[in-house]
Amino acid sequence: MSDAADASTGGSSRRRRRRPRLWREGRSTTRRWDLGLLAWAVCALGAGLLAQRAASALFPPETAGASARTIVWVALGVPVGVAFSRSRPRGLLRLRPVDVLYGIVFGVALRAMQGAVAGIGGVPAAWPSTFSSDGSLPEAFLAEALADTIGAAMVEEFFFRGVVLVCAYVLLRERSGRVPAAIAAVAFSTALFVLAHQFAAGQDHLAPIALAAVGAVTGAFVVATGRVWPAVAVHMVFNATGYALVAAGTLLS
Repeated sequence: MSDAADASTGGSSRRRRRRPRLWREGRSTTRRWDLGLLAWAVCALGAGLLAQRAASALFPPETAGASARTIVWVALGVPVGVAFSRSRPRGLLRLRPVDVLYGIVFGVALRAMQGAVAGIGGVPAAWPSTFSSDGSLPEAFLAEALADTIGAAMVEEFFFRGVVLVCAYVLLRERSGRVPAAIAAVAFSTALFVLAHQFAAGQDHLAPIALAAVGAVTGAFVVATGRVWPAVAVHMVFNATGYALVAAGTLLS
């Protein structure tokens, strides 16, 4: 009886020791997420942004926006596809119900912060509205809102947090330890995220503050939970609330 119990205990202990390690803890599923992959991802981002600028200038106004968006999505999507064809970092794609709650709470909080930042300098932030002569929303408003809320959030988070951040973390973890690697990876992916948006849209001087906050929060979720979906949810809610404010500001003004 005792021998059987010892054997059972020993088996349980071995099973605990053999628990697969998440991508943050080991390299078995991120071995090929190396410097080469990170470099190609950054190059693809740069090429996509340059092609977006060209499309915005060369395409007719009615198709320039959609064409430029598609070009950037392809440029970001290719490195994501290449990365996940190499391997799937263990735990990164897990989805849990609490991720939705994270998205709602932090997405709304970030939008509120963005509104507060927009009012820096003593001038209250203007109620968001679109520039339309009859006070109505543009015909393509709903399509653009859905594209940015769902498409842009997923593509950007899988690229900046799912590939860039994970590659940077994997490269640095064995050299500097988990915490310094996590901080550096979040900082690097956030800086790239802000620079890409500034180059693509040429936003005002306060916009990088809100963008940096979004990048830092979503990056922190990825390294803290080991999952990319909380970051996607936060980004989706942040974008959705922005369009909701634009719609309300236009229709109620």
